[in-house]
Amino acid sequence: MSATNYLEWNYAQNHVQAELTNGEYVSAESTLILAGPSRLEHIVTTNAVQSNSEIKSSLYPIGIVQNFMMAQNRFLTRLFEIGSKRAYLIPGKLAANFQLNRIKFYGPSLLRMAYALAPYRDGFGGNTLQFVREGQSGVQDAGLITPPKYAAMFPDKYLITPGYGGNQGEDNRDFFINLASDLFQIPFGLAVIFKDAKNRPYGAFYLQDCMFEAHSMGVDANNVVLAEGANGQFDYAAPVQLMAAPRALAA
Repeated sequence: MSATNYLEWNYAQNHVQAELTNGEYVSAESTLILAGPSRLEHIVTTNAVQSNSEIKSSLYPIGIVQNFMMAQNRFLTRLFEIGSKRAYLIPGKLAANFQLNRIKFYGPSLLRMAYALAPYRDGFGGNTLQFVREGQSGVQDAGLITPPKYAAMFPDKYLITPGYGGNQGEDNRDFFINLASDLFQIPFGLAVIFKDAKNRPYGAFYLQDCMFEAHSMGVDANNVVLAEGANGQFDYAAPVQLMAAPRALAA
């Protein structure tokens, strides 16, 4: 039993929340964070039902995330008038930010996972970036002035080292560390999907036009694992309508 109004409230016998039962909690283990393009319309089109494969290939799950936070602040202006004690509240602009912390392992780093849609590669004589830029529906090639990671200066044959398998020229393209790179002048997006303990979709939102403004990591002799963190700002959180997967027809 639970109370539907304050007249039925009995704190010694009833719960306040009527529809809450065990197993309906939304927790961290039933939450998924994904990286994608800067805006939701780049992956969700008018024929979204027919383009599930395109949507799947545009969103990359970010694993081993330890904590995620997003905050939205709407500035208010309090306006007074002569002849009254009352005040008017005038809504202002929205300021929103996010924070991610992730365990480091031999694989894509946090900055690399955020830009999973950018198949950055090192080319002899120049660097090439492929990424969907704002206002464009296709993939554009753009040369990077400053790489986000270590860039091999010569082909493999000039950097063969005994015991390395003759592959010295292939640098670790999963480790992005240089926040000063012009790669990070391009915005990206973050999708967050919630389910309850019964695997039922609860809700989802998409952080549009995300950009990093700080990145940090540290080493401690008492820690078994290393972690890195990054925080930044985004335009706004766009709500996402979750759709159930179509059931297979019986033979």
